[in-house]
Amino acid sequence: MLEAQFGVRLELESARPWQRTGSSARLADVLGQLQLKDNGAQVDWVIGYTASLDVFSAAQDQLGIGMFFGKHFLLRGMASAAELDAINAALPLLSAQDRENLVRQRRLHKETSVLLHEWAHTLGAFHDRSNDTLMAPSYDQSMAQFSDASARIVGIGLEHRGVTGGREEWAKAYRKEVARAGDAIWDAIEKQHVLAAADQFFASSGELEADDEKKFNEVSLREHAGDYPKAQQLIAPLVARYPRSAMVQELSCSIAQEAHNDELAACRRAAGLANASMATLLLTAHLEIAAGNQTNAIPLLNRGEAKLTKEPTGWLYLAQLELTAGALTAAERAAKNAKSKKGADIAAESARTKAFIGFPKQPLNDREAEYVVAALAAHDQIDKGKFDAALAKALELEKTFPGTPAAAVVACRVRSRGKSLEQIQGACGEAAKGAPGAFLPQYILGLVESAQSRWPDAEASLRRAIEIDGSTREVWASLAAVQLKQNKTAAAQESREKYKERFGSPLLPTLWPGGWAAR
Repeated sequence: MLEAQFGVRLELESARPWQRTGSSARLADVLGQLQLKDNGAQVDWVIGYTASLDVFSAAQDQLGIGMFFGKHFLLRGMASAAELDAINAALPLLSAQDRENLVRQRRLHKETSVLLHEWAHTLGAFHDRSNDTLMAPSYDQSMAQFSDASARIVGIGLEHRGVTGGREEWAKAYRKEVARAGDAIWDAIEKQHVLAAADQFFASSGELEADDEKKFNEVSLREHAGDYPKAQQLIAPLVARYPRSAMVQELSCSIAQEAHNDELAACRRAAGLANASMATLLLTAHLEIAAGNQTNAIPLLNRGEAKLTKEPTGWLYLAQLELTAGALTAAERAAKNAKSKKGADIAAESARTKAFIGFPKQPLNDREAEYVVAALAAHDQIDKGKFDAALAKALELEKTFPGTPAAAVVACRVRSRGKSLEQIQGACGEAAKGAPGAFLPQYILGLVESAQSRWPDAEASLRRAIEIDGSTREVWASLAAVQLKQNKTAAAQESREKYKERFGSPLLPTLWPGGWAAR
């Protein structure tokens, strides 16, 4: 198979007994012992064999383990009493000899499949979504070949592995190939994890002293096995010893994040390095946003965007973070590059947020997120019924961003909770002039004009509100009711049809004649 697909043949240098102690339950521990036993200096790969499982499992991670871009991998024995019992129970009509032959054939297939699976991991290949390829996360007897995407990854590894000075070219080719394949091939989370491991590997050329490199490898094994507390304990001395090492600091960040222990501090150290990877920058931005530090997140998101390739998943993650941080224009740009329905949804949500708070005509550049967060904070006070606090925040917003319309929109919304139509009309009329692209002033003006029986003016305001943002059901109901008040039956019917097309449900008659309610 390897000769046909890759033009290579594995030749056995030697087979040696391996005297070891300890349990085989944790394959990462056993792999660490193998690395200490034989560093593989004179060979391309070192394969260790250890005890089979006591229970049946099809999970590849239970059947073998291999370090990404390493030269050591480990396989369990494939003989399984539990599997034999299952075959005997399922096929009682076969003769004992036939069942024995079937078991032997299945074992040989599993041994070969798992060996190729772990071997490919050492060349950078990772788990496919498809269940019938050799890189599937679970073993299946239908496995027969590598997917085209995984085969290209393996081929790149074979071409560049061990070539003096070839690591930079390998890194470039590897990342390009990973970015080229879509999410139909690889799981997005798995892909991000592997790209982080690749960043560590390609940045590691001679960076650590020999003993520390062994310790670093042990930490990587612990992380891979999910032993995050021990991994965090082991990497702490390396973090202190190599403060400028991206591979050390980024691994520390990854482990802290998985352990949920002091992750923000660890990831800040990694993201503060000039050569921090895109994955680390976005992860740290995510943590900053979760901690309420949107201002700290924006520079990280900008740096992450500068490093990002045309990889749809990365753009989508960036767009989500930028939207949450309040960097709406950047979110729309990233969402466009994502080229997906989810990206379009993010762009639409960004546009709705701009229409909700009132966006200035002149760009705010690096202060955009600060403006958005401050405006939304004022509206949050309105939602809580704290109108004086909302007006205070609006006043502060006006001082911080003079000439911008968000403060007037907040004042319009606060006044709309009062009973004086004149005050509401005055506040919202001013907001509508300053922010013609804001939804709330137009909608509220339409309601006030309806209450004043100024039907043509109300219809114009409500139509403008729908043009700005037609995602609010109630505005459609108000428009249809206003049209019926003017005996515009055809126009009201058209509004009903557009409503149903958009929301998938009809506008229903209300209890009062000639009105409609959104459902």
